[in-house]
Amino acid sequence: MNTITIKNKHNRKINELEKICIKLREFEKTKDYKAFYTFIKTTQVPFIPCYERKAKAIYQECFDTLHSIGEISIPVAVALSMHYYVLASLSSYPFSIQSMEYWKREMLLKKIRKEKLLIANTGSIRTFKDTSINENIITQIEKDNYIVNGEAPFMSLSEVADYIVFTAELSKEDKLVFFVSSNTNGITFHDAPFGDEMLGSFTKSVRFDNLNVNSNNVIKLNSAKEEKYELLIYQRSWFQGLISAPYLGAALSVILCLKEFSRKKIRHDKLLSESDNFLDSIGELMMKYKTANQLCKYTGVSISNFKKGDTVLLEKMFETSVLSKYYSTHIAEEIVTKIRSLMGSKFLSPGTITNKIYKEIVYGPLQPMTDLDIKNYFGTKVMHHET
Repeated sequence: MNTITIKNKHNRKINELEKICIKLREFEKTKDYKAFYTFIKTTQVPFIPCYERKAKAIYQECFDTLHSIGEISIPVAVALSMHYYVLASLSSYPFSIQSMEYWKREMLLKKIRKEKLLIANTGSIRTFKDTSINENIITQIEKDNYIVNGEAPFMSLSEVADYIVFTAELSKEDKLVFFVSSNTNGITFHDAPFGDEMLGSFTKSVRFDNLNVNSNNVIKLNSAKEEKYELLIYQRSWFQGLISAPYLGAALSVILCLKEFSRKKIRHDKLLSESDNFLDSIGELMMKYKTANQLCKYTGVSISNFKKGDTVLLEKMFETSVLSKYYSTHIAEEIVTKIRSLMGSKFLSPGTITNKIYKEIVYGPLQPMTDLDIKNYFGTKVMHHET
């Protein structure tokens, strides 16, 4: 593929992203988010990992897309991050070309690309060594099929995704990853307690009742303990790295609102933008934003450096992603809170993007891994003399 072809493809994706953002602003007014997801599937943007197979390039493009959408709607960007991280980790994971999992992956990616499918998932692990599978979801073998029962508390894109991905336990030693059409009999969704703030994410709980799944739609994790969770940790690292993008996008959006506000607000007989104190304040906010952004970008580098079977790189990748998620979501919330104090009542005016983001930004630190899990992980590690 020559340089001109690559550049043309890149420019086409940028143009599509611009159109997506324009459409999203329109749908934000009507709250017709299902129509938005129908529209976005007509573009190549949700399917970047199907076209690009290098981890670093996938990460950069997915992160930038989620950041841009997060400037307009955190819930929509969060929902798409769930789709992206499953697809990206599946696309870039170094399966052996001789393994059945490799060819199942290739078939799935081809199907997703051709049929333009959105993917929802239940999540899979909580921490690095305590990789808690969805223990409330169990499965049994029946001839060439699997029968699944159980439930998961949260699934974004629950009513708009075409397929869902989840993990289930066959026994204490056997863990399986399932890929199932969302309209299959035996799958039901129920309201989750988020209210209108996360309306555009379609986050609900999901229940499986005697769900029948053909073995062709199942990937069995390696039975060796260290290898069993490698794919799940790899997948979770993608999630931790990408989930900050919506919140940092929102933080930048609020910084730009402050910039516009400062050029109109007069204090002490001059524009706020002309005040040295204001320049120091907005400069510091921009420094924090850029620091968090760079930390997240480094996660992409760490993911691209990962090699199958290398536990040192696996742990480094995981910790880098966790740290970027922790600091970036907190910094984003800190930026928004600080700007609220600078803008005063104007910030909370009904119908404004600042007021909307103020209500949504708090969900960043609550995304898995939570603050409690992250601090416990590093605290336990240092107490066991691991650094």
